[in-house]
Amino acid sequence: MPSDYLDISVPLGPDMLTWSGHESVSFDPSKGIHAGHRYQVTTLRLSSHSGTHVDSPLHFAVGDQTVDQLSLEVLIGPAHVYDFRGTTEITADALSQASVGAIPRVLLKTDNSAWIRTGPMPDLPAHLTEEAARFLIDRGVLLVGIDGLSPDHPSRADVHLALLRAGVIIVEAVDLSEVAPGDYDLICLPLRIAGADGAPARAVLKPR
Repeated sequence: MPSDYLDISVPLGPDMLTWSGHESVSFDPSKGIHAGHRYQVTTLRLSSHSGTHVDSPLHFAVGDQTVDQLSLEVLIGPAHVYDFRGTTEITADALSQASVGAIPRVLLKTDNSAWIRTGPMPDLPAHLTEEAARFLIDRGVLLVGIDGLSPDHPSRADVHLALLRAGVIIVEAVDLSEVAPGDYDLICLPLRIAGADGAPARAVLKPR
């Protein structure tokens, strides 16, 4: 049936894109009707940063806040999707020209949306500069989401460190390929894993 909500979560599955060296997603139907049981139970193996997921400050040891302690008041609320397709390096000047920061939850649609579900990831995906991260912090942004595996240049972690130190929540691997730029209400709920540095999330948008 038709829905007013847009699901921007990447489906979890064994063939999904992951960082090199991270645990691949695997499903093991350890109990199942085919094995003579009356019910189906699947064992899951995955990284806390699989698919669409939320980073907590603990991820880079810049604070002790874990993913289950993140505020729902930040994870849920008005958001704006900004279109930065055609731009590999998103600078502070580019954010300023786009008037980013008028709404405290920022979702960045880039060329990453073309491969976030299927891969392969290019050598240089779209990313923020450290100065851009500072711009977002100075504008009072509470949450930053991007359609890539990281908001950082692949060889650095400056953006992660700056945002997480400032208490800005990072949401990675959102699928904005079918989402038009504009105003939305965001609901982003990471799994409530006690003491975890991050967790997969179901994230949805409702047009405003």
